[in-house]
This record gives sequence, C-alpha cells and structure tokens, in this order.
Amino acid sequence: MIESALSIFDGLYVVLAINPEKDGLFTIDERIEMLNAMNRFGEQMKVCKWDGLVTDFARKHGCSVLVRGLRNAAELPYETTMAYMNQRLDPSIKTVFFLYDAKHVDISSTLVRDLVTHNRLPDDIVPQEVEKVLRQILQRRGCPLS
Repeated sequence: MIESALSIFDGLYVVLAINPEKDGLFTIDERIEMLNAMNRFGEQMKVCKWDGLVTDFARKHGCSVLVRGLRNAAELPYETTMAYMNQRLDPSIKTVFFLYDAKHVDISSTLVRDLVTHNRLPDDIVPQEVEKVLRQILQRRGCPLS
C-alpha cells in the first residue's frame, strides 16, 4: 500500500496513532522500528507517532490527503465512517483508499500477533526486514522466535 501511495504522491507520512485503549503486543516505538526497517523509499516515507486526531496531524504537517488501505469489502463500512468523520472535522482533507496487494489480503496485525504469541512466523507473512527487527525485539524480551 505504501508503494502504491508513493506512486501517486511525492511523500507519505505513515502515522501510528497512540490509542491508550488498545494494548498491543508491540509498543508504538517497536512498531516504528519495524516500519523504519522496511523503508526503502528514503525521505519520501516518514514514520511518525501521533497522540491526537489524524486530521490535526494532517493540518499540522500540511497534508491534504489521508491514505487508507482496504483488504476487503468488510472493512469498507468502518473506513467510510472514519472518512466521513474526518471530512466533518476538516473538509479540506480528503481520504483516498488503496486496495492491498492480493497476496497480502489474508494478513492482519491480529494474525501476526497471534502467530508470534504462539512462537510461529511462516515465511512471507511480513517483509524480511520486519521479521529481522521483530526477532530482535522478541530476543530482547527473552521470548525468541524459533
């Protein structure tokens, strides 16, 4: 999806929103580490964390478009609701949707978390650069993947 967005836009902020209601397996900083490891686009792709509304981030950084990914039609109701709310918050900011590559439609963060929790990570689930960082993070925690 990042590659698709950068084929149209000159630059892309990949924003990880801080959500205190979500207790993820990986911290925001660990997720940033993974995303930075797979960045082959240089300065065109900037990974950031943000504690607030994405429209506020967009306004602060001069962004006029929010890029969202869709794996399948089941995600459309949630994503359109978010797009309409973001439009209410700032009508100058538009949302565009990109379909995930077909070879990735079955992969979600929940799936990766479940596999890692069970000490498994089949090939081609995440990019090799991410897998390397993921393994380093788990090693630091004393829970290496086998």
